[in-house]
Amino acid sequence: MAMHAMKNGSGRPGRHLECFENRASRHWQRLFLHGFLLCLAGSDLAAQTLVSSAGTSATLPTGSISWSMGEPIIGTAIVPGGVVTQGFQQPGVVKVRLRLGAILEGPYASATGLMNDALRSTGVLPLSEPYSALGYAFEGGGGETTTAPVLAVVGSDAIVDWVVVELRDPIDPTVIVASRSALLQRDGDIVELDGVSPVGISASAGDYHIAVRHRNHLAVMSASPYALDAVPNVINFSLAGTPAYGTNARKSITGTFPALVLWAGDVTFNGQVKYAGGGNDRDPILVRIGGTVPTNTANGYFPEDVNLNGQVKYAGSANDRDPILVNVGGVVPTNTRVEQVP
Repeated sequence: MAMHAMKNGSGRPGRHLECFENRASRHWQRLFLHGFLLCLAGSDLAAQTLVSSAGTSATLPTGSISWSMGEPIIGTAIVPGGVVTQGFQQPGVVKVRLRLGAILEGPYASATGLMNDALRSTGVLPLSEPYSALGYAFEGGGGETTTAPVLAVVGSDAIVDWVVVELRDPIDPTVIVASRSALLQRDGDIVELDGVSPVGISASAGDYHIAVRHRNHLAVMSASPYALDAVPNVINFSLAGTPAYGTNARKSITGTFPALVLWAGDVTFNGQVKYAGGGNDRDPILVRIGGTVPTNTANGYFPEDVNLNGQVKYAGSANDRDPILVNVGGVVPTNTRVEQVP
């Protein structure tokens, strides 16, 4: 069949042809998308149901897909062979940023105002976060890794250990909205995986309680929510001007450089420091060094290393057992100290 284009006075195609071309373009877009979905659906075509072709969804063998044409994308789907998205690309993940500070009692020296970085300097500090292996359930984070050059930095910005940063609901702080691992420097700065930048967490801008957690110290949380967005907010838990949730949530250290620090001794990572009785934090230290000779030691990256010097020690000077007894009161060994994070 011959087709004749209608033209206006200027010699250009008229509106009839433009409308025809627009309809044809939409028709071919629909055919292309439909065919694309059928190909991805594989041989199980009976399970694929096309709902619409102009910005809605379809059911596929492994789930559903959402798409749009000339509109912002409204979803993605994993289908046999890959992941499908259609339409304009979504923006990058939104992150709020924090300039956090915290000090761990175990490695802190009030004479210098710095924590020791023996885990790093002895080469036992891992490149990957340790909390997933300890059973911590991340919300959106987990699996973070750093690089050898970051751990090669010395001085006050040298890395001490890994910590967990949590954003908690401003109304119900028992609800963890987002969490991830980050790096702790000797001077107390908590930084990104590059060893220098403020910590970014995938979450919408808003108000959050902030909590910091360590694998053998009691966690601490802000008493009030903080407004967070892309501009880093400053929260330093080592300062009295940063109120913490609960009672005696931090330990006060005196000396040339006094500070409020996270309580040491939660070897079992269960939210309490316990010296005697079932599930205490003292016995694992003895077990780690062999369980028989109390003067033995064990070198490495272990939760029983309360002072984070790279060595687990049960008896003698600078051992890892005494801080536990001191932190439950030092007199009654059956006392406990409980973390103040809800």
